[in-house]
Amino acid sequence: MKPGKEQSYSQNLTQLRTDGYDQFSEKDEHLVWDRFIKGDDESLVYMYRKYADVLYRYGRQFTRRYEFLRDCIQEIFFELIDKRANLSQARSIKAYLFTALKRRIVRDLKKEEKFLPEEDGFKFLLSEPSVSISTHLNHRDLSIIQRQLNLLPVNQREVILLHFYEGLSYDEIAEIMNIKVRSARVLTYRALENLQKKLSSYKDSLYLLLLYFSLK
Repeated sequence: MKPGKEQSYSQNLTQLRTDGYDQFSEKDEHLVWDRFIKGDDESLVYMYRKYADVLYRYGRQFTRRYEFLRDCIQEIFFELIDKRANLSQARSIKAYLFTALKRRIVRDLKKEEKFLPEEDGFKFLLSEPSVSISTHLNHRDLSIIQRQLNLLPVNQREVILLHFYEGLSYDEIAEIMNIKVRSARVLTYRALENLQKKLSSYKDSLYLLLLYFSLK
């Protein structure tokens, strides 16, 4: 982290208002990005406030180190500022940020020689079920589902999280995972097929998993 940069950036986040963005939906986010690359700082604050926690949740599947993830997330926003003048239109802000975070995490962990072998490099870490689904999904169910998810090939684990938990489209998944859109569709189908087989002995487990994702 560059000296003084984090403190200055954090102060700016608290001082700037984003009233003009309160009613924006994801389908309007191309306007947010367009305003950002034209120099509007409120759009940057909007993106940070909306996606910082989401990025952390995604990053936790690669590593549990909070300080490391926090620094990675802040650095990708610093890079946005540094590269703003040369950025082109992003099809999806969320996909762009996920891609940037994934690259930074992998790069920095490799530098530290702490990047896990590919089969272990992306692990599901499901949070405890909320009140809305706790009547359907208890701690034991969650443990079973998480264990079986982590027995899937690493790319199948990731595509399930991105599609069902994060609600990303196949186009967005293809961008994040650096694969073709058709490959993203096929990978999702295979992941669900494999997971259904693994959970076949647990009644309604696949249904409960999808319920968990839909009501997270």
